[in-house]
Amino acid sequence: MRRQTLVGSVFSSILSASILIPSLHAAVQPRINTAVNDQARVSLADTVAPRAKAATDLGAAPANQVLSSVTLRFSMTAAQSAALDQLLADQQNPSSPRYRQWLTPEQFAAQFGLAASDLAQVKTWLASKGLTITSTARSGTFVTVSGSVAQINAAFGTQLHSLSLKGETHFGNLSEPTLPAAIAGVVGGITGLNDFKLKSRARIQHPAADPAKPLFTSSISGSHFIAPGDFYTIYDVNPLLNSSINGKGITIAVMGQTDISLTDAAAFRSASGLTANAPTVKLYGTDPGTSSDDIDEAMLDVEWSGAVAPAASILFVNSTDVIGISMTQAIDNALAPIITVSYGDCEANWGSSYLNIYNQLFKQANVQGQTIVGPAGDSGATDCDYDATTAVNGLAVDFPASSPYVTGLGGTMFNEGSATGATSYWSGTNGTTGGSATGYIPEAVWNETAADTVLLGYTSTFAAGGGGASAFFTKPAYQVGTGVPSDSSRDVPDVSLNAAASHDGYLFCSQGLCTNGFRNAAGNLDVVGGTSVATPSFAALLALVEQKTATKIANANPYIYALANSTYYGNVFHDVTVGNNSNPCTAGTVNCPGGGSIGYNATAGYDLATGWGSVDATNLVNYWSQIVPIGTSTTGANLSTVTLTESAFNVVAGVAISLNATVAAASSGTTPTGTVQFLVDNVATGSAVTLASGIATYTLATASLTTGLHNVTAAYSGDTNYTGSKATTQIDITSATAADFTLSPTAATITVKSGATATPLAITVAPLHGFTGSVAFTASSTSSTLYATYAFSTTPVVISSTANGTTNFTLYAYASSSTTGQAKFGPVQSASNAPAMPAWYAAGSGISVAGLLLLTLPRRRKWSALLLAVLSVGVLGASGCSSGTILSSGGSTGGTTTSTVNTTPGTYNVTVTAYCTPTGGTPIAHDINITFVVQ
Repeated sequence: MRRQTLVGSVFSSILSASILIPSLHAAVQPRINTAVNDQARVSLADTVAPRAKAATDLGAAPANQVLSSVTLRFSMTAAQSAALDQLLADQQNPSSPRYRQWLTPEQFAAQFGLAASDLAQVKTWLASKGLTITSTARSGTFVTVSGSVAQINAAFGTQLHSLSLKGETHFGNLSEPTLPAAIAGVVGGITGLNDFKLKSRARIQHPAADPAKPLFTSSISGSHFIAPGDFYTIYDVNPLLNSSINGKGITIAVMGQTDISLTDAAAFRSASGLTANAPTVKLYGTDPGTSSDDIDEAMLDVEWSGAVAPAASILFVNSTDVIGISMTQAIDNALAPIITVSYGDCEANWGSSYLNIYNQLFKQANVQGQTIVGPAGDSGATDCDYDATTAVNGLAVDFPASSPYVTGLGGTMFNEGSATGATSYWSGTNGTTGGSATGYIPEAVWNETAADTVLLGYTSTFAAGGGGASAFFTKPAYQVGTGVPSDSSRDVPDVSLNAAASHDGYLFCSQGLCTNGFRNAAGNLDVVGGTSVATPSFAALLALVEQKTATKIANANPYIYALANSTYYGNVFHDVTVGNNSNPCTAGTVNCPGGGSIGYNATAGYDLATGWGSVDATNLVNYWSQIVPIGTSTTGANLSTVTLTESAFNVVAGVAISLNATVAAASSGTTPTGTVQFLVDNVATGSAVTLASGIATYTLATASLTTGLHNVTAAYSGDTNYTGSKATTQIDITSATAADFTLSPTAATITVKSGATATPLAITVAPLHGFTGSVAFTASSTSSTLYATYAFSTTPVVISSTANGTTNFTLYAYASSSTTGQAKFGPVQSASNAPAMPAWYAAGSGISVAGLLLLTLPRRRKWSALLLAVLSVGVLGASGCSSGTILSSGGSTGGTTTSTVNTTPGTYNVTVTAYCTPTGGTPIAHDINITFVVQ
């Protein structure tokens, strides 16, 4: 195997000049073949930031305000996309003459960028609008401009507004930008039209010194803290370092958006017993200064990537936007073979436009030989519910980690077992690099929400390793092996490392704390945890791989999964089989019909809590070149769409329903072929169905489905012309035999004038099979731009006999300004009983524990009234429900509401949920979907 790889590499090198490069430098065909007509415009879909939609509108932004980094991101033709995917596969295939033939940005431009003539027309048009060209991509994939708000508004046919979100002032576009049709045809999206950025969610702990204990063991909590020496011992890095495999000659680029302190970085290395090796900084655009939201994240990324690979060159790439500028420039300028980024957000909060834009950017990185490592998130399996104490948005994963072209890092925590056994893993003294661990320590899934609550003394938000199935990306060819779900989805994480913040957090130096080793004058330590520590640490392990193999890796995942499917599996990976990344959830919300918690358990082999588990670094490095990367097959690159319909939404268990999936070209083209796999709650049901004229039909048996809401997905496999794609719908199951109830609205559509009150909709609750109990109601909407309120005439509806109960559901096509500043859609509230409604937030992927809670990243959340406090109405009989009552109709929003925002005309989706919890029984929840038409 080793000889085959070497021969393939040499053969590729010989052929590169005569075969590869000429083919890549074939002229890109122009796509702007008509005159640019400024009057014939086309809007760009999904380019309004979710947080802009969630914010309070403060009016037009100042006309003279300057935007310095507005970037037009160019799309590829279907032929270019297909060629790129084929090249990515060939570069990982030892039998291909293009194996490991990485491109320069200019070579990428020659085949996959925008034609020079098209670029010239775009730049001419931009200049004609008074905008200044500040950057043109070496890869031919974007152009960046600066201009005033007035100029940007005029050029892109939108209106930039000043916005307020969670006490912060921002700006952003509230309508989709437009471009001349000729230019819109080559633009995939525009970034930089708002100043919302990802933020670290660092929380720092400062444990006090105790001379009677080993230096990094707390006498208060008994916790140990991880120094570089501990990492070397636990993950078996020492044999590599002893043989000079230390990252020398390899550059790791750390993505950031704040100035860093070289003094702190030097103090960390000194305290760790490491030789001096200062990071370098590359700034793009405006200097962000030192950001209190980001400085701790930046320092831990720089310090720990440099600790795990102590001789590597650490390049900190700085700007005002960690993804939109820093990551973009690191890839477009091919700054380093390994890129680590510790920021992210759940997929739903990006929007499809940004997911596509950045996924294309990550493909470019891979084809240039660059490896990207990102965090799977710190909110467990419910990534859209960061900063929550109960999940309402269902199962979700974090992007960029969910990209098939990024290696996603999950989190573990050490699991020493009994007190006696625990002491055997730690020494009473510290080594030269600060470590006291004696060897590998067993691991469980990182899940410390309860521990954080005790440690910090406040109601903790989620603190657990992210993982689950992507709702956007289909399963890549490499993702196979024992335990990998048959869910037709890109699953994360790929691997994990310790991410605990309380047990046991990592030591680092930030904001001048390390004046006495790792401690300050008061004897305190800086301790940090989260998948954003696991991420730079694993990126550094890959630097050791690159040094040992003397070649770039590009996408690491085909190698990781090849190792996991090889005879080396038990040597390379520590299989984590204990724990889960589950979080509490609110009954009646997505994926949580009956309350409790949702998430994934660790199991043998791959799982959605830790991926393949953690790694033995020495074996990872030594066995890397012994395997051939897997999953080199590709599908076509034309975008496809899936439309999924069900024959019934409310279904009695046991009654089969028909599912119909129609697959089509996203724009125009031939009819897709291939197969569609149907899934229920992300579990495949039956065999894949072959498309017939683009349609797949499946009969779904429902007898085994539990009562309540279920997600039904159709996942298209893709073919030689089209990429895979997904669509999801829902069905609501009613029991055929157990006590239950049904919901029946008098209509499925509510129509009202903007600013008016709709005619109440009667909803009947009909008991089944002896059901009695108290059924509470709430409503929610997936329409993120819906400004409206609602009320129920009665909630809960008490069912004490066989008679039906009724509530009237009223929608108001307006909302008070105080409400819209916090939530788009919620109940009418009264001053006496209305709890504060939560804001929507958006977040990055680092988390650290602190004695002080620092600023955390706002993370967008779809509003659900189930977040409201539940008031007990007493316990009913054993067959009934001890349900609560949420806020029903009240007066106007209390306080000093001064204005009202009318609902924008349009069609919105509203879901009404009825739920109860039987005493000693399984919670019951049912939904009905309402179409809300505002004229």
